Amino acid sequence: MKIAIDCRSFRKKPAGVPNFLVSVINTLAFQKEDWTIYLLANQNFDREVNERLTSAANVVRVISPLKPFDGIATLWYLLKVPFLVKKLKTDLFFTPIPNLPLWLPKKVKTMITVHDMVYKRLPKTMSATNWWINFFLHDRSIQRADHLWAVSEYTKNEVELLFPQRKCKTIFVGASIDKKIFHSINLSPLEKQGLMNKFDIHGKFILFVGTQEPRKNLSFLVSLMPQLTFHGFSLLIVGAKGWGKTGATSEGSSDYRSDNIKFSGFISIEELVKLYSAATVYVSAALNEGFGLPQLEAMSCGCPVVAAHNSAMIEVVEGAGETVRGWETKDWIDMILKVAASREHYVSLGLQRAEGYRWDVVIRQLIRYIQ
Repeated sequence: MKIAIDCRSFRKKPAGVPNFLVSVINTLAFQKEDWTIYLLANQNFDREVNERLTSAANVVRVISPLKPFDGIATLWYLLKVPFLVKKLKTDLFFTPIPNLPLWLPKKVKTMITVHDMVYKRLPKTMSATNWWINFFLHDRSIQRADHLWAVSEYTKNEVELLFPQRKCKTIFVGASIDKKIFHSINLSPLEKQGLMNKFDIHGKFILFVGTQEPRKNLSFLVSLMPQLTFHGFSLLIVGAKGWGKTGATSEGSSDYRSDNIKFSGFISIEELVKLYSAATVYVSAALNEGFGLPQLEAMSCGCPVVAAHNSAMIEVVEGAGETVRGWETKDWIDMILKVAASREHYVSLGLQRAEGYRWDVVIRQLIRYIQ
């Protein structure tokens, strides 16, 4: 079998979707050596992505720009990808997002990954560019794809509810994290102090990881800090600035609050793993998550998790960390203090939960689903 994969996301530093896709490609290439996997992109891959991608003989990079629009990835995707798929005589086209090109050859099967239903449930939290792209491609792609891959049972249920008339009736469910990267490490006192000094945090600290955008509900998390500061906590927000008003942006901005809140911006994966291991607790007050990738990464690195009781965070976190119903400040403060006081207990539960998520199992099941 020949598979062509949309790898536009590999042009940038690896985060959510790129991390997901690297693991999929590496595991698939290992399990199906008789399949040829073409990685399609309009520009060269980021150095870190290249370092992590397998060099297996059945994985072929196809970097083919659309002159003179080399940097416009969406235009390349719509106009050039159908041509490449036909030229390479592929059997299956796979994209890690629910947006299919319009003019793919009819004989080529299609598979898309649905990470969430934010476009349908919380459209006002999206950037304008992403909203318009989804407006033209999202619903059409889900309705017409030959294979649908949901990252969680929650997302699967959302697809079934919102798209009852879709072509693909059986939805595959599965996702994980790269355990070679996200695992518990022991930091020496000197290493931990150096880390704390670099990010200007001291003592107990709460960690949040994700792009700063409205859906992450950072304004609520920030609102907890005056009381949490009283209990000796600081907050470190890791991730690039995204779009929209979040109520929590970097120092110097009009909506910044300096109650022991620090912003790191985008950092390396190596530093992220160290922060997960060093943090007192990971907290997410997100309004909706299709899977809960940072929550699982945190647990796999030995960091206990407190999350909002909504969406896929329930199935990922509940029973291994703690989820909070509603938005009462006292409930959140009490839960964070509870988890911090019993940190080792929750670390153990989180590590057990993370063990249940394995890419080798997911991809083995995916192969059966495709075949």
